Amino acid sequence: MSEVVVGIDLGTTNSLVGGVRDGAASLYADERGQDLLPSIVGVDAHGVLLVGRSARNRRLIDPEGTVSSIKRKMGQATSVRVGQDELTPPQVSALILGALQDRVEVASGVRPTRAVITVPAFFDDVQRQATRDAGMLAGLAVERLVNEPTAAALSYQTGGEERVLVYDLGGGTFDVSILERDDDYLEVCASVGDTCLGGDDIDAALLEYVLSRLGAARSKVEENPRARTRLLEAVERAKIALSTRENTPLYDPYLVGDGAGAVHLDLELSRSEVERVAEPILKRTLTSIDRALADANLVPEDLDRVILVGGASKMPLVDRVVTEHLQRRALVDNNADRAVAIGASLLAGRIAGEEVHEVLVDITPHSLCVGVVGDRASGLEEDLDAAPIIKRDTVVPVERARTFFTMEDDQPAVSIPIVQGEGATVGENTRIGKVKVSDLPPSAAGSPVEVTFRLDLSGVLDVSATHLSSGLAQTVTITDSPHRLSEQQRRDASRALESLRARPKEVASVSDADLDLAQAMIARAERALEKQSEGEERIAVQTALERLQGAVRERHPDTSDRIDDLSDALLDLL
Repeated sequence: MSEVVVGIDLGTTNSLVGGVRDGAASLYADERGQDLLPSIVGVDAHGVLLVGRSARNRRLIDPEGTVSSIKRKMGQATSVRVGQDELTPPQVSALILGALQDRVEVASGVRPTRAVITVPAFFDDVQRQATRDAGMLAGLAVERLVNEPTAAALSYQTGGEERVLVYDLGGGTFDVSILERDDDYLEVCASVGDTCLGGDDIDAALLEYVLSRLGAARSKVEENPRARTRLLEAVERAKIALSTRENTPLYDPYLVGDGAGAVHLDLELSRSEVERVAEPILKRTLTSIDRALADANLVPEDLDRVILVGGASKMPLVDRVVTEHLQRRALVDNNADRAVAIGASLLAGRIAGEEVHEVLVDITPHSLCVGVVGDRASGLEEDLDAAPIIKRDTVVPVERARTFFTMEDDQPAVSIPIVQGEGATVGENTRIGKVKVSDLPPSAAGSPVEVTFRLDLSGVLDVSATHLSSGLAQTVTITDSPHRLSEQQRRDASRALESLRARPKEVASVSDADLDLAQAMIARAERALEKQSEGEERIAVQTALERLQGAVRERHPDTSDRIDDLSDALLDLL
């Protein structure tokens, strides 16, 4: 069977994987027909790795042993605890990628080893390197990183000339891109965004609002990690439900405790309350819209379409805020949280040799600069001026060169820091590497040094510095930046993941911890059924409850799976 090349949306809240099959882009689903994989990682009571739905359910009883929203930490020098293991953000992301590969392998019989992975348009080089590292740790050759709004635009093919603004509000990140398309190409004109703005922020604000309504019980919930996690889950569900209704209950009996002093969650939440909390957060996105329009030298009237993508954009308030600001009606698609993955799948199909007509022309969202001596000269590298070689919004791939000059007579070497960003000095930007030319022959001050930047479609940067008088040169590829894993770090990270993955996925008996969790879920379901008298959701919970009760009686090895089934059913009921 031929090699499978996949497109992956590695999301903050959910991740998806797809490819081009039978001439069309389609997404791979799990055994339950679900294509969204929760971007959550944890371990069960036996230390067995959990990714996706099972990890999300585990979070209800072990919030401190599970990890979610890891995308927000990509590029940071930090680690998180998964059970007893300390993992870096790329390692956690690699586990999510591995679960997506498993899904493809089950469906196609071939494990994918090549992928297109989407990233927020405003991810800097450090965050993009971390994403590449995650792919490498998962055994994937990352053929290309593509900006999420650009991928989303690819999924909306119209076959005509138009200017499109894509507003991409995901779980943890926000981007806005303006693109021009013709019959044969899609060109990005401008991209602006915020890598720490998304649905997570709305959920956090709603959690704070609901906590404020709990009165004296607030402190009991805040001090109990399980209760706080269950309340956050209830808030997330309510936000989604209020996209299609005006009011919804927040109901979770015995949120804390199990006696006379127990705290019960039994509130009503309205769409107007949610919108009042969310509106200040959403209005922060309007600055990015205005900046993108200015970068593209356009006004709202120049736009032919406005497309809302990302799961958080399904809130009716998003449509209203964007429409009022632009005075242009936005297109809201029911598959807004799948558009990015579909676009990535189309690009993956092109790499695999499929016939994908539209040519993608992307840009770099941040300026790429070198540090040079300027008016702020202090002897400190951080005070060097940041001189742009490739300015933001430049079409890629691109090559640019500038000539600089030595400062001293007989200067023996030039060492040039490379940074990314719009700050005036090196210290105000993100450092991504350094290029150095040594053993220069004696020459007077003012000897020319040419610096050349070459940036490819995935944002991989080659930098060369040439001393023109002598011809001495040095080239560095900024995949070897200080933020990228060394060979030893890669081996260590890979071994740690293999050890975690290799733990047995089946156990001969049910642990006491699983039985305790099952009993807690049974009690929770029984209380929830008291509140709900009829409906398909009630029948589903009743069925899952009876199956779990039977598994507990028999200490059946499938107890853990049946806990997941009941948890899923409760998500729809509560």
